[in-house]
Amino acid sequence: MKHASLRIWFAVAVAVISAAIADPLVEAASNAGWFGSANFTDHSNLDVIPALLSGAILLGIALVLRVRRELLRASSEALRTHLARLLPAVFMLQLGVLFAMETIEQTVVAGRALGGSIWLGGPVWFSLSVHALVCVAVAFVLARAVRACARTTVRVIRRLRALALRALHGPAPLALRRHGSRAVDRSAPALRRAGNRAPPFQLV
Repeated sequence: MKHASLRIWFAVAVAVISAAIADPLVEAASNAGWFGSANFTDHSNLDVIPALLSGAILLGIALVLRVRRELLRASSEALRTHLARLLPAVFMLQLGVLFAMETIEQTVVAGRALGGSIWLGGPVWFSLSVHALVCVAVAFVLARAVRACARTTVRVIRRLRALALRALHGPAPLALRRHGSRAVDRSAPALRRAGNRAPPFQLV
């Protein structure tokens, strides 16, 4: 599997999870009156749980690809090397995910898209700042988590594989070898004595 596939799945997962985390934070600040009496939200977080579940599934796919790549002994530093360059694309994708989430939610709750900047959940400067910070934090945390989980999984798989191969093709058990050698050792002196000793006298 090419590194690009892993990066794409990881980027989409980060975008979805970041949007699902940052959106309720921004809306909570707006609903609490931090920015005056203006209406910045649709007063619903119906989209958050489905988005988090979708992000978890996407992250699982990225983890599977990472494990597969580790098993094929490809470079293990691709995510770390490309993460900083990946962030702008992830952030743009995150905003697209946020727009889709909010538009669908508004349609379900209000029966129509509310339009304007309601999808941002707050003032533009505040919403973009929070989403950018969450994007960076989530990207680095998930990158470390994926690396750690992948390496642990690979170690377990390789250990299990080694144990299976040893069970199929390994030498005879040690206890069996010792038992066989003891049986030979016990019989050898008796055979030597029987071959070198004269027959016993016969009593009439």
